[in-house]
Amino acid sequence: MVSAVITSSTFLLKRRFWIIASALLVGSGLFSIHSQILQTSVIAQLASSSPDVKVIARVTGDPKLTFEKVRGSKINPSQSSFLVRTSRIESESGSYEARLALRVLIPKKVELIPGDLIGLEGRLVKSKERRVAALLIAEEDLVQLSKAGALGQVLAKVRSSFRDQAAKFGSNSGALVPGMILGDTSLQSEEFTKQMRRSGLAHLTAVSGANFAIVSALVFFLLRLFIPKLAVRIGATGLFLFLFLLLVRPSPSVLRAGIMTLVVLFAIATGNRANASAALSTAVIVLLLFDPFQGQDPGFILSVLATSGLIFLSPGIKSYLIRFFPSWLAEVVAVSTAATLLCTPYLIAFTAQAPLLAIPSNVVTYLLVAPVTIVGFLSVLTLPIPSISQILLVVAEFLARWIAFVASLSDATPTLALSAQLLSITLALILTVFFIAPLRKVAIALLVVFVLLGTLSKASFPGSDWRLVQCDVGQGDALVIKISSQSALLLDAGPDPTLLDRCLKILGVKHLPLIVLSHNHADHYYGVSGALRNREIGQIWSNGNIIRDELANYLVSKVSLGDVAIIDDVSLEVLWPPANNAQYSNLSGDGSEENNRSLVILAQVGQVKILITGDIEPEVQEEIARKFDLSGISILKVPHHGSRFQSDLFLSQVSPKISLVSVGEANSYGHPDSQLLEKLGLMGSRVYRSDKDGPISLAWRLDDSARGYIFTARNLGRKWWQIQWL
Repeated sequence: MVSAVITSSTFLLKRRFWIIASALLVGSGLFSIHSQILQTSVIAQLASSSPDVKVIARVTGDPKLTFEKVRGSKINPSQSSFLVRTSRIESESGSYEARLALRVLIPKKVELIPGDLIGLEGRLVKSKERRVAALLIAEEDLVQLSKAGALGQVLAKVRSSFRDQAAKFGSNSGALVPGMILGDTSLQSEEFTKQMRRSGLAHLTAVSGANFAIVSALVFFLLRLFIPKLAVRIGATGLFLFLFLLLVRPSPSVLRAGIMTLVVLFAIATGNRANASAALSTAVIVLLLFDPFQGQDPGFILSVLATSGLIFLSPGIKSYLIRFFPSWLAEVVAVSTAATLLCTPYLIAFTAQAPLLAIPSNVVTYLLVAPVTIVGFLSVLTLPIPSISQILLVVAEFLARWIAFVASLSDATPTLALSAQLLSITLALILTVFFIAPLRKVAIALLVVFVLLGTLSKASFPGSDWRLVQCDVGQGDALVIKISSQSALLLDAGPDPTLLDRCLKILGVKHLPLIVLSHNHADHYYGVSGALRNREIGQIWSNGNIIRDELANYLVSKVSLGDVAIIDDVSLEVLWPPANNAQYSNLSGDGSEENNRSLVILAQVGQVKILITGDIEPEVQEEIARKFDLSGISILKVPHHGSRFQSDLFLSQVSPKISLVSVGEANSYGHPDSQLLEKLGLMGSRVYRSDKDGPISLAWRLDDSARGYIFTARNLGRKWWQIQWL
């Protein structure tokens, strides 16, 4: 008997091994074939040799308007991004017929739908996106050669009509409803999109298995009133779900959810028990066989992980929690916890951070997801009857306000960032808590210790006696000088409003009597809107070149050489530029002419001198060194993020005790220069750089024995064992 059981178990293990091995072999083979076809295609070759082309192609994805992005000193404006499948491509080398996927970027908003045939011209470049042969940077002139089929046009009309109705609310909750019902996030602002991501609620706008389950249950129930026969009702539900899939657009996660739902419906129709894990496996296998590149799509991966969590982890977590909570609450917490546990490791690996309050955010919004989905979907169905559709949409928008409000709280809550090593340890401890009972108490104790260490590191920064903080804003500058407990001066604003806002919140700054924007490069001014959020603003200084809409309601003054301000015990003197700026040679890089127009500020806090230099280049550095006495400066904000273009004369005259380098991690400019760091070290200067040290705070006190100042520094660091609270 025992021998038979062992033999049976061995057979099952061998069968599973061969199934897994075969799946991996087939999947990797298909992926290699698809990759090879794209990499050796005519389009890939043209992207390397003859980039200017004319293309005829059919649109396969809805155009999405990208958000503005800071790239070094410049702003990449909004563009329409969409996928096409080429029919013909022409270049100087000839004309070719090719049916290959292509990503298109065009510098304007375009109204196209999947199925439209278009002609456009542009420049082909290589793309890092594995599923396309190349990226086409298109010119604005675009010709629509033919429209999509009748069904495609009808579905597009439904989407646009529903979106137009939702847009009338002019609110985040109004923008949320089309996302939750149709996966249409085009109404969402960049800020609200970030809030949804930071709160762990972004999955609500990616039509998923939950949406299909709710919609299929609703349709199945409604059809019951008219179709008594089960098999016919299931078939009608399947057809409706197919149309719904086309309506929300067949993205990877939507296809997975749709196929999984169809498998479940088939199981019901044939009388078999609906096996969720089998349905998920079938959906994943079919989709990867059809398009192996979906295995690299973040949305698809997160969707599969979340569904896997619901299937495999949620029941066990619920059975544990039901001992302490009512059944309904245990289920809500179990569902949110299971999905978050499996998705968080990938989020951290993919983005280096994850929302800390994802579980509670999902718990407190869970009960509203189904009502919003049902009422919103009924609003879509009743679009031909505008009065009823609008009433239903008003109800859906009202219910969605709570979800939008919970998402907005993410601005005041931290985001967790873990290194890969600490992530592995944390996951091991979490799995131990749920599945290894003898070690549960030890694992919980270690998790508590990690959280306390992270909390203490956050609480200890910047220290009660801080006077100056270099914010960690990525590849850009933002320096804060303390005036009082809630008041400070801001010198430059970095490239990211959210990062700057977080830094000022950590410092407790609610009043900025003066903001200095050194020059017209985006990595120094673009984040200023983050400083303006819920803060009292005084005056703003600039070199006269910065024009931003968000500054229209503030007093912006052009300052130059000789201007002075005294605020409390802090004095600021402008050392550069002169009123009539001279011309200087243009170094390699982007915009050194504007770099040399940077405001250079000599700040004095008590008796401590700080030189803030913007992005000035060596010629201006030397001119300042010849004109001014730079001795006695204790702290130097190193020019231009520590680039290799530095004047030895300037550095030797300043000879700072402390050098601050504001720079982004793994930037493409090679900042900071290793030889520069070596020079500063040989001068005896202590160098702090935001890419390694994170945000840096400085404090100082008078050394009575030497009549000098002793400087102390705090930072949040980037060591692998440290928890970061962003």
